[in-house]
Amino acid sequence: MRQKLTLPMTRHQISIQAQAATVTASTLAELLQQTGTKIMQFRDGLDINHRTAQRRIKEPETLTIKELLALAALLRVPEQQLVELIRDEYRSRPTPPDGEKPEPLVEPAEKRHSSPNTSVPKRGKK
Repeated sequence: MRQKLTLPMTRHQISIQAQAATVTASTLAELLQQTGTKIMQFRDGLDINHRTAQRRIKEPETLTIKELLALAALLRVPEQQLVELIRDEYRSRPTPPDGEKPEPLVEPAEKRHSSPNTSVPKRGKK
């Protein structure tokens, strides 16, 4: 029977970064500002485009679970703290006055298309 040759284990120095500070923020935008996170880092960390990143900062309740998890990893904060921050930000947002509709997230179709209507009219019964 052949004996296996074992080599001594190599010791590696690994730096573990502890959380440097605690910040106080009321909104996601404030949290990003206080942590020094730029919109490009936010966008790349969440793997979203620039316009979506702007919307997520303005309306963080629209973050997907995947984006929330990526944001927690990016900022090195617990997911639950992010959820609570976003929940409180959403709840504290003023409601629009009666009779006024909130701004739509998507522009109406007639504003999006500048070209004339090129659809084929429906045929009527004969």
